[in-house]
Amino acid sequence: MTTTLDTAPTARRHDGWVRAWPLNKPAWRVLAAGGVLMLVVWSAVGLLYMQFLDDGVVGDADREVSRWLAERRTPTWNTWTEYGSMLSDTLVKVGLVAAAGVAMVLVWRRWHDGVFLAVTVSLEAAVFVLASFIVDRDRPPVEQLDAIPPSGSFPSGHSGAAVAFYAGLFVVVCWHTRNRLVRGVVGVVAVAVPLIVGASRAYRGMHHPIDVVAGLLLGVATILVVRAALVAGVDEIDRRATDEVPERVRHLDLTTPHAAEVQPEGVQR
Repeated sequence: MTTTLDTAPTARRHDGWVRAWPLNKPAWRVLAAGGVLMLVVWSAVGLLYMQFLDDGVVGDADREVSRWLAERRTPTWNTWTEYGSMLSDTLVKVGLVAAAGVAMVLVWRRWHDGVFLAVTVSLEAAVFVLASFIVDRDRPPVEQLDAIPPSGSFPSGHSGAAVAFYAGLFVVVCWHTRNRLVRGVVGVVAVAVPLIVGASRAYRGMHHPIDVVAGLLLGVATILVVRAALVAGVDEIDRRATDEVPERVRHLDLTTPHAAEVQPEGVQR
């Protein structure tokens, strides 16, 4: 009997993180408000652009860049930009999010990191699709090298998704390590891949340059909204936490002094 009483609390503490789900009511409130605000802002900006700028000097310059890129296409660059665009294709995004999310849960034994990536990529996709249909901008007046989806050209979904995943991954890494080399390598990837994706989409005639910029900014905004939502969710976990809930699930950033618990093996702070 003594053995049972001593080991039961330990077992509960060991799996206490499983019930610490970060998408609680406070998190959902922030997500809903942020998602609606992003949709309104990007739709409004797109519609205003179409109304006042697309038929003028700015719109002409935007289309001229697309023509300039199309005139300089080569078989080599066609191939390289195909690969560049694939870095943010739907199937690639789904596979990367699933693989990274599962790995993070297994290594760090909390839901926060995988949920952050999955929700960021999903929210960006939802806002992009709705805004693109609302704005309904035509594709550049050049030959498109990829299949044309039913959505409009503004904003670029590939560019936004690239920021959402690769820059989101950088945010997660910064929550777990202060190692400058690790942060530097992931940071370079977080900046380089979205730029490669955006340039590839413009080169291949799928988006105007302004569409790409709008997509990149949408990805940044999505990261900020989802991070704010998870901060609210984790604060709620911390407020309601008992001794069964480990310290690592009470905070997002585990590199700051408030995260007193030692992290799992293999993670250098």
